[in-house]
Amino acid sequence: MVEEGNLFHMQAVRDVRKGEDVLRLFCEALPADRLLQGHDANLEDALIKEKLLRTFLDPSSGAKLTYASSLVVLSHFVSCLPENPLPPNFVMRAEHGQYTCEVVLPANSPVHAVTGRPYSKKSIAKRSAAFEACLRLREGGHLDENFLPTHHHKHLPAMRNAHLAMSLHKSSSYDMKVKPKIWEESRGSLPASLYMTVFTLQDPDQLGRESQPIVLLTRTQMPDFPPVLLHLQIDKTSQLILHTLNGSVPIPRETLSRLNAFTLRVYKDVFNKKFEVNEAAMSYWFAPAIKHFQYTPGKRCSHDLIDWAIVNYVFENEAWEWNIDRSNEEVQDRYLVDRWDGSRRFWSIKVRPDLRPQDPVPADAAPAKYMNTILDYTVSLFAKSRKNVVWLPDQPVIYAHRILHRLNWLDDFAEKDKRVKTNAYVCPEPLLFSVLPASVAAMAYIIPSAISRVESYLISLETCDLLGLSIHLDLALEAITKDSDNTSEHREEQIHLQRGMGKNYERLEFIGDCFLKMATSISVFCIKPHENEFEYHVRRMLLVCNQNLFNVAIKRKLYEYVRSVGFSRRTWYPEGIKLLEGKGSTKTGAEVHKHQLGDKTVADVCEALIGAALLSHNSNGNMDMAVKAVTVMVGCPDHDVLEWADYYKLYKLPPYQVAEASAVQRNLAMQIENKFGYSFKYPRLLMSAFVHPSLASFGGIPCYQRLEFLGDSLLDMACVNFIFHRHPDRDPQWLTEHKMALVSNKFLAALSVKLGLHKHIRFSSPAIEAQNREYAQEIEEAERESNGARDYWTTTKNPPKCLSDVVESYLGAIFVDSEFDYSQIERFFDNHIRWFFEDLSIYDTFANHHPVTHLNNLLNLSLGCSSYRIMSSAVLNAMGDTIKHQVAAVIVHGHVIASGQATSSKTAKVRAAANALEKLRGTAPYEFRRKYGCACTGDEAAVEVGTAV
Repeated sequence: MVEEGNLFHMQAVRDVRKGEDVLRLFCEALPADRLLQGHDANLEDALIKEKLLRTFLDPSSGAKLTYASSLVVLSHFVSCLPENPLPPNFVMRAEHGQYTCEVVLPANSPVHAVTGRPYSKKSIAKRSAAFEACLRLREGGHLDENFLPTHHHKHLPAMRNAHLAMSLHKSSSYDMKVKPKIWEESRGSLPASLYMTVFTLQDPDQLGRESQPIVLLTRTQMPDFPPVLLHLQIDKTSQLILHTLNGSVPIPRETLSRLNAFTLRVYKDVFNKKFEVNEAAMSYWFAPAIKHFQYTPGKRCSHDLIDWAIVNYVFENEAWEWNIDRSNEEVQDRYLVDRWDGSRRFWSIKVRPDLRPQDPVPADAAPAKYMNTILDYTVSLFAKSRKNVVWLPDQPVIYAHRILHRLNWLDDFAEKDKRVKTNAYVCPEPLLFSVLPASVAAMAYIIPSAISRVESYLISLETCDLLGLSIHLDLALEAITKDSDNTSEHREEQIHLQRGMGKNYERLEFIGDCFLKMATSISVFCIKPHENEFEYHVRRMLLVCNQNLFNVAIKRKLYEYVRSVGFSRRTWYPEGIKLLEGKGSTKTGAEVHKHQLGDKTVADVCEALIGAALLSHNSNGNMDMAVKAVTVMVGCPDHDVLEWADYYKLYKLPPYQVAEASAVQRNLAMQIENKFGYSFKYPRLLMSAFVHPSLASFGGIPCYQRLEFLGDSLLDMACVNFIFHRHPDRDPQWLTEHKMALVSNKFLAALSVKLGLHKHIRFSSPAIEAQNREYAQEIEEAERESNGARDYWTTTKNPPKCLSDVVESYLGAIFVDSEFDYSQIERFFDNHIRWFFEDLSIYDTFANHHPVTHLNNLLNLSLGCSSYRIMSSAVLNAMGDTIKHQVAAVIVHGHVIASGQATSSKTAKVRAAANALEKLRGTAPYEFRRKYGCACTGDEAAVEVGTAV
């Protein structure tokens, strides 16, 4: 627009017109070979004159594909690909006076790159590449008979989102093993010999009274058991050491009867259970060991290790008889049993000559049914029966300690038990003086906990036998231990927590999941060397998805072996013999035990067992057992190897890798060797690690995407291995959050610049080159100004992704070139990555940037709320047979405050958390409590927030 009468405006128009005339005259004066006509100048004439142009007529529909229409068809196909792909990239090369064009499609396209025929004009060469690409897509069934994309109405590779088919909260009831099969398989006859396992306390003084070891005698040799932590007294613990002795000892029939009598006496006097005498049906026996038992490695079973004097005395006597003539010293340090109340047991301390049976009960005595006099206090008979019994009036009064009716020593004392009075004042006549010495009875109280843990170890051993794996018993038990209804929901207040079960599977699942990803990535890379990265991801997902792990576990009945119930006072007793007196004596028939397990729990246990197999043998770098565990758990031909060396046997060197290297490629290998000290045998493989996908190939060398896929999983394993062992007490949520820093694009891009890897990238886009150069200048400046701070890389803007990609692809290239030597990955990590993360606490803030973590901290720490959840659910299609998408919601005290939608549960939760953060931004605590009815105290554990990855 020009303002009328405005001289400045008029002059501007005259200047533009004059400049236009000058430029026109200049162009017209140029010779013919300098004229720029554009790619499409005289295109129609060229197409008509070109004799070798091809067309394709679809026989089923009659639709015709031409050079002119191929660009539109291809562009439409690419635009319909999921995840908002980039447009096709056309790369032109001049050869012998003609042009050859290569079209590069997005990474998630089923056809990645196609080269057209050579032509004298660029425009026709471009259409030739598009034409050839359309033909390839039609041959693969990716274009229909009308040259329309089939992925509008055709599913992508089956189960590509298989991990979405597993609900976090879906559960079922399954059979549960309570007893190991070794007991049932071995009983039924009288043994001729027995094996010994001796129970000793590492610190017996913590028990608070004299004790002596107990011998467990079994029909079969026991494995070497890990120690068991016992809570002996309030704030006093000791490891229970289980010494498995070599060999066996012959047991004559008479000796077996004596051992059986001792064992049944322990059950009767200590635990108030009377069993039938049936030696053939016994699973195991107990015996007192000699007081000064000393274990040495390789120690063999021997009769001399048993205190036969005690065994024989128990065999020959029902009880130690008290009478009025007994001295005061004789009643001291005895184990006293209430004849009528199975819950009352006492340790006698000394006689109190200053007290009489008819005296009032002292005020410091533990409460009892009757509290009028000391004699009343002692007798637990019902009122009607008490009238029919007359007791000696002049019997002494014994000061004693009442024994807490506590069988689960695997768990700490409950708060109510810490406040219980234990002082007691009793008369001897109504009580039974057990024939078990106090030192033996004291140790007998550890038997329920010891047997419970021994049986759990034996069931975990059966789990390993079922799967054909060799795993340390402590790790095997940890891998199958689920100690609450929501074990997998980290940081949530545990529901129905089973106390005293020891470590649960969650940390092993964390490292097992990572190894599973690495192992399947290597296998898929080896057996499918020519597939694109998208297909690699799909194939790997089919292997590692929870649904696949769950299916394999169900087929093997792994659910039976999961330990979901802690110590039970109803099930630790031996099976096979009939209970005559005591709770449970009226039961008939075998009891079927069930437990409720979530589908995801079953899958998580599979990953935990992989982690246990890895840690059992990885002290010297041996990962063979973990490799075998992956094969067992995934149950698929795409991972069918039994040891690490088998991976390289699968790998067939592609022609590009072994072809003769050019001078440029050899020079690159020399530069890398000078920088990193590793000499590449295959320089062309190294070059592939730096070829950007925009080129598709570089002199016959493919782009880095396949190597990046492999290197990503290798680096992930190195990082997880580092933080897992460096922080042995951290939960998986913390480990996941801080792993984010190690494997983030931001850090890897900074590392790429620091190591100079970015200088070797080959690409066809000037825009990418400019972005890389700009970021490199920024990160180098940040490092200079950091004064040695190791987290300087967190202060810069987000980098171009290709910079982080080449670190992973470079690691993939090293791994392949070294014939799958994983120590090369660890060497790279130690030399170039570890230094940044020696102190992970400096990255707490970095981890908090994750929306889910940030929301957890905001609600739980800042607003003091613990009653919230981030829940996700699958939305099915109209037919109800396919998952359409996932919806997640943030629920606070029953109110949905934000939601998110995505194709995966994890992403949906992230979006829901981000929306919740936006909504809660600036909300004061008092306002939050009023709006959502929050009355949380703020000291409760945080609830489920998923896993931040």
